[in-house]
Amino acid sequence: MTQRRGTGRREDLVQAAMAIVRDSGFGAASAKAVAGRAGMSTAAMSAYAANLDELLAEVFRRCAGVEMAAVDRAIAGTRSSDATGRLIAMIDTFATRALRAGRLAWALLAEPVSREIEVERQAYRQGYVDILAEIVVDGVRDGEFAPQDPRITAAGIVGAISVALIGPLVPLTLEDDDPAAVIAAITRFCLRAVGAQPASETASDPETGTASDLG
Repeated sequence: MTQRRGTGRREDLVQAAMAIVRDSGFGAASAKAVAGRAGMSTAAMSAYAANLDELLAEVFRRCAGVEMAAVDRAIAGTRSSDATGRLIAMIDTFATRALRAGRLAWALLAEPVSREIEVERQAYRQGYVDILAEIVVDGVRDGEFAPQDPRITAAGIVGAISVALIGPLVPLTLEDDDPAAVIAAITRFCLRAVGAQPASETASDPETGTASDLG
């Protein structure tokens, strides 16, 4: 009974921290703020979490896991069996969700964090590199993409997508980016990066109004 109660109180802390991170980022998730939101004192908090960084690392894992699962579902559910279709599905899902999430996406991708959370962030990025490398391998094998080193290409694309999204995600930014245009531009860049055939470059062009296959 005591163990179940302890597990429940830890979950209260995780949920409290997650709510704060979603609203305001990791920087706002102080021990006092998390404990207060969970309805306990900071002294009591130590009974259910080794330290704040350990708790926030779990929050990162959970939030990042939700995003990774969404990308996996999008790739598995795409109508296209080709590598280009799966690449577009991945970019569209990841970028769309990031732009909609706003502050949370900034926290996961770029906010300065502790070493414990940064370790989780690197694992999160590596997961996307692994997914992309598999897509690139298939694309090269089937003649859709130019010959290349899949691991280097995948790492470069993950970095490019993240950096490209950071501008629109910067908290309190004065920019007024059009999400559809941002996603289309990222998609065009990534297709060119893998050497996809010109006919596969189906992302809409904000300047010409060309129809998009991202939907």
